[in-house]
Amino acid sequence: MPRSKSYNTYSSLQRPEFRKRVDELLLKFERDFYERSKGAEGMLDANKFDMDLYKRHNVETMIRIGLKRAVDPLVANYWATRDPQLSKEWGLYGAEEGRHDRMFAGDLHKVGMTDEEIYAIRPTFATELLNGYFYYTLATEGPLASMISGFYLEYIAGKTQPDWLDIMEQHVGANNTKGARAHLALDEDDDHVDMVWNMIMRVIKTEEDEERFVEHLTKINSLFVSYFVEVYAATVLGLGSDPSQLTQAAPAAAVQTNLQARAAAV
Repeated sequence: MPRSKSYNTYSSLQRPEFRKRVDELLLKFERDFYERSKGAEGMLDANKFDMDLYKRHNVETMIRIGLKRAVDPLVANYWATRDPQLSKEWGLYGAEEGRHDRMFAGDLHKVGMTDEEIYAIRPTFATELLNGYFYYTLATEGPLASMISGFYLEYIAGKTQPDWLDIMEQHVGANNTKGARAHLALDEDDDHVDMVWNMIMRVIKTEEDEERFVEHLTKINSLFVSYFVEVYAATVLGLGSDPSQLTQAAPAAAVQTNLQARAAAV
């Protein structure tokens, strides 16, 4: 696959010792997700595949990409007069990522969903909370949280999606996951995990900055787990779109996961 306009141009990994600490924390988050989140282990079990969960997970991925598409230009604009090079790099990255939702749309079309059906679905409460966090922190301290979310999603997708897709393909066929596979291949070819990390490290200067990074990462992980709780409840558990149950599920999961993650981060 040819490279996009946004790929890792840094000659080395920035702040490698801090990255080692973050990698260990992310691995802990991943283990906790599979061990403590109801239904998470089913993502690795072909006998527990659920088509509704598959569809809703992909839809939410598209929704999140679309919402982030509105935030990334604000990140680039913030750095325009503070770090022009970072503004350019993040602008290219945001523009590249911003239309990856169509890769997932192609997969959903193959299992019977139309664009009208896809875009009629509203985001989970956890996704609303996540995007609210981006705008709040952008207004009060800058775009670091939004940037860290980019790193988190690149990292977690690379760790979890290949195994999930192996299971999904046993049920929907490899031809129907080409969009998700292409997305992973592009991220890998362009070295997006280290690229986004290196961009963020341009603004991480002190131990206090590192601690703020970990705090944002912990909260973002909590909201990712909350999103899965909501989607699982709505599909596998059959709660559908009952807001009285679903909107309670996300904050409860976020609080529990945040406490666990904070303990792991210490």
